[in-house]
Amino acid sequence: MRSYHQTLQSSGKLITSLPDLELIKIPRFILHNSVISIVLCGFSDASSKAIGTVIYLQSVSISSDITSRLLCSKSRVAPIKPMTVPRLELFACLLLSQLVNKVIRALKLNIDSIQLFTDSSIALLWINTSPHLLKTFVCNRVVQIQELSKDFNWKLVSSKSNPANLFSRGLETKALAASELWWKGPDCSRINLSDSQTLQTPIISTDKLYSDELKTPYKVTLKSNNDSNFLDTLIDITNNFHKLIRILGFIF
Repeated sequence: MRSYHQTLQSSGKLITSLPDLELIKIPRFILHNSVISIVLCGFSDASSKAIGTVIYLQSVSISSDITSRLLCSKSRVAPIKPMTVPRLELFACLLLSQLVNKVIRALKLNIDSIQLFTDSSIALLWINTSPHLLKTFVCNRVVQIQELSKDFNWKLVSSKSNPANLFSRGLETKALAASELWWKGPDCSRINLSDSQTLQTPIISTDKLYSDELKTPYKVTLKSNNDSNFLDTLIDITNNFHKLIRILGFIF
């Protein structure tokens, strides 16, 4: 728990940094001239303090020049109730899925590709898992994510290439104004394969944080007795011919 003096010191630091907001200039024009291709890239991240998402619009010109601009972002304070970081990361993925759909409806552009990124391999495993195998909390959110992002590509990205990582950890005003990663984002088409992999790439699924959210499988076993004759057993039950026919019809 933070003391009163620590809170007061942080508040004072925030107030004194407010004039630095004048350093931030946001261009209104987000597309390249003579656009031939548009890619929408979304990033999500979470920490014990905050959940954040950020979306970029990358346009490619006839001369193959790439322009990337920050389009929008959204954040939430992490829930008061403690939960694991992978669960918070899953929250961030859901928030990103919802935000991307709102952006698509608002832009009304012909977007060639939509790429969604997170740096949580466990959250990606959950998203790629059939919901009926997951426990209720994770299952409910995975169902929503799968429905909202069924036409998009989810990928894993390293934390150093994830601009939402800056967002969820916090950044001072001057550093924010000078951050190329935040205002332009990484080039989605040039993220190294070592830093990014699709859901189809095998990811180790033995992590306890992942397996703890899986339902316990129930096993049904049948005991066979080869010593007894099936028909003799039925006849011992009843000698009514019509009842025997009904039993056999029900079984077979």
